[in-house]
Amino acid sequence: MKAPYKNAIRSRKLLREALISLLSKKQISDISVTEIVELAGINRGTFYNHYNNPLDILDEIREELTEKLSLVLSTISKNSNIDELLDKINEYFLENEEDYRVIVKAIPYSAVEKMKHNFIEEITKINLHGISPVSIYFVVDGLVGLYLDYLKNNLPFTYSDIIKSTKTIVHKLFD
Repeated sequence: MKAPYKNAIRSRKLLREALISLLSKKQISDISVTEIVELAGINRGTFYNHYNNPLDILDEIREELTEKLSLVLSTISKNSNIDELLDKINEYFLENEEDYRVIVKAIPYSAVEKMKHNFIEEITKINLHGISPVSIYFVVDGLVGLYLDYLKNNLPFTYSDIIKSTKTIVHKLFD
């Protein structure tokens, strides 16, 4: 009974890896199921046992990343300071940078907006030191825009520059 479960996990992993590989070369709209299954080394039937189309795989990856971020944010208490929050967020993005770099070029903007709103909800739940919802939206919008530009365009500054500047700006806003 366990073998099909392990096979299903393996198949999904292979399909995801194939899609990510293809996304590094082309747009999601230009990727066919045939390309994915050939690269994954599995048959079309297996693909359709798990997904309806390539966008379903991308959506699953996006949902997984959103869940991981929620878990990270759930470890932050209301007694934490802003630096702890920023460190956790930056650590999370650094650990998942490769996945984000691939999917950010492929997912529709509406999916980015959904992720951003989930992020805002999680930050609002934490509500460090009574920061106003408007301030949370302002900072999150800025951070999301910065990360998107960094991931899409390989901007001329490093990830550590982002972390350092983010902390400086947030401290000026909230201290």
